[in-house]
Amino acid sequence: MARGEKAPHPESAAVTTSVWDGTAECIGLKEIGRDLSDLLPDGTRECERCGLPMMPVAESDGSVTLECANRHRHTVPLPSDPEARERVRTWIRRRGAQLHVQHERWEAEEEERNAMEKKQPRLIRPSDRHQQTGQTAGMIREEAVNTGGLWVGVVRTEAGRSSSWHHHGTHESVIYVITGQVHLECGPGGTTKFHARPGDCLYLPPGEIHREGNDGLDESEIVVVRSGSGELVVNVAGPAA
Repeated sequence: MARGEKAPHPESAAVTTSVWDGTAECIGLKEIGRDLSDLLPDGTRECERCGLPMMPVAESDGSVTLECANRHRHTVPLPSDPEARERVRTWIRRRGAQLHVQHERWEAEEEERNAMEKKQPRLIRPSDRHQQTGQTAGMIREEAVNTGGLWVGVVRTEAGRSSSWHHHGTHESVIYVITGQVHLECGPGGTTKFHARPGDCLYLPPGEIHREGNDGLDESEIVVVRSGSGELVVNVAGPAA
């Protein structure tokens, strides 16, 4: 010891020895684990950018991704300790369950929003109609309104064509003829026949198997209104006997 230097206090020397000797370092690594050095004991860590807790959100290829409430992300190795891995995976499963509930709520809110929008007053122009609805060979349906309980559309049939046999499930239908000559076959064996002209209406009860045709020289156009629920169009092989 150099002249003038003071001898270290006994207690200070003991502290220094306990912190820096090899035994203490080994104990520290054993308790923490090299793969756990970036995670807290509960499987989380503090976000370096905002200080908020980061929770495990995904596991992939031996790594775990953590995320805080501000959507900051950090990836660390998946802990080798089985208990630590299970804590991490518990966080991920919990987040998955929460997301599932959240998505179900979002879907329900979206459905409610769409249902409310459908029941708001609005103007539907010809360009707003679409053909993404049940179709039957021999005719073209264009949907204008579909609220879930009410369907309104325009149907066109070429001259000399007839549709295939079909029915409309639980819906009851009213057909209004705008242009053309429309004949409708229904009833047992399709033996009941109606011939409608512009301005005429036809009524069809739920489940009535029928087909519509155009026996004129020009394309026919009709407006159809249906009330009910479930499948709008059910195509079948033929009429009921």
